[in-house]
Amino acid sequence: MTTNTTKTTKSKRKFVFGLKSDRQLDGDKMNPDFMQKVVEEGGKGAAIAACMQCGTCSGGCTNIDRMDMSPRTLILMVQRGEWEKVLQSNTLWMCSSCYICTTRCPRGVRPSDVIEAVKAIAIRQGIENHSTRFNQIFVNLVEKRGILFEPELMQRYGGLKAMIDQAPLGIQLALKGKMSPLPDKIKDPKTFKQALEKAK
Repeated sequence: MTTNTTKTTKSKRKFVFGLKSDRQLDGDKMNPDFMQKVVEEGGKGAAIAACMQCGTCSGGCTNIDRMDMSPRTLILMVQRGEWEKVLQSNTLWMCSSCYICTTRCPRGVRPSDVIEAVKAIAIRQGIENHSTRFNQIFVNLVEKRGILFEPELMQRYGGLKAMIDQAPLGIQLALKGKMSPLPDKIKDPKTFKQALEKAK
């Protein structure tokens, strides 16, 4: 009788390192279709299904105090296919792509790559906020010259007031050689254009 009870108890235990690829720790079914979309968008090698929800990524995140959803939770939402919750989270736009989460993950999951891939899907689906607007302006200016000219970015994003407000900092950066006071150009625009076309 005791042996049967022990067997039953053991069968109900949740395994961690022996986790199957199609199930989450709490027993929820993963959503392979949604995960595949993320992988196709740039999440190759991200090992999304391997996440065991240990929280190491969240523990090392430098911006987690600004996020409404930790990187760990965001990966879980992607696994489950809860797209609306992912879209509503500001974690996508607070991630600074420092890759601390990726380097520390014991299972080889790459949360930074997952976030970048989901951001690309969100922008393509028409998500609009301050972060997506900044992102688009940034990309347009880089495509224009091949190198960013910060004053132009500030003017396009925040207008004349933003430029005036940031002028003291801009002057300090220019004096220390950290920012060019005039627009710069790349040495090989033809090769850069070819790289852009390949990326698109």
